Amino acid sequence: MKLEEVWNQHLTTGTVRPLTHDDDELIYQFQASHPAYFAHFQDHPVTRQEAIQDVTDVPLNATVDQKAYLGIFKDQQLIVLVDLIIDYPLPSLVWVGMWLPAKGVSSVELSSYYQSLVTTLKTAGAVQLQLSNFMGDRQMKQFWEDQGLVAVQTTTVTKGSRAANVTIYQDKFR
Repeated sequence: MKLEEVWNQHLTTGTVRPLTHDDDELIYQFQASHPAYFAHFQDHPVTRQEAIQDVTDVPLNATVDQKAYLGIFKDQQLIVLVDLIIDYPLPSLVWVGMWLPAKGVSSVELSSYYQSLVTTLKTAGAVQLQLSNFMGDRQMKQFWEDQGLVAVQTTTVTKGSRAANVTIYQDKFR
């Protein structure tokens, strides 16, 4: 069974579906509406090419079949963009490359989506999830801590000539 099918079984509102290159314009417009997020690690607004490249980009030592690039939709509007790498960097670990909510999604609703993702990942055999949060992003820092994630490491991520300090958060599923 596909990850999005399992996740849909655990959602009370909205639906999850894979985002593909058929959604390039939607992905670009959604990412472009989040300039503060991209300002953490680049000196320009996200370009269309950068946005659509996310659909298939995977980190070093990962394969395309490990990637799940998903959208949560409510009333046919994309409200959360989720980029997951399954079994990365270790087996049974899921790396969240992006969790980008639309403006106006309540923290209660966002929490419900996250908790349903955790339930889905447990069903799929994952034992933990990790993600990075830009140190200047206090809103998402608080969100992740409210979800029970724990800061495990602080590091610097370099993209081109820009560097950004991030905190790696972890959720060990109970």
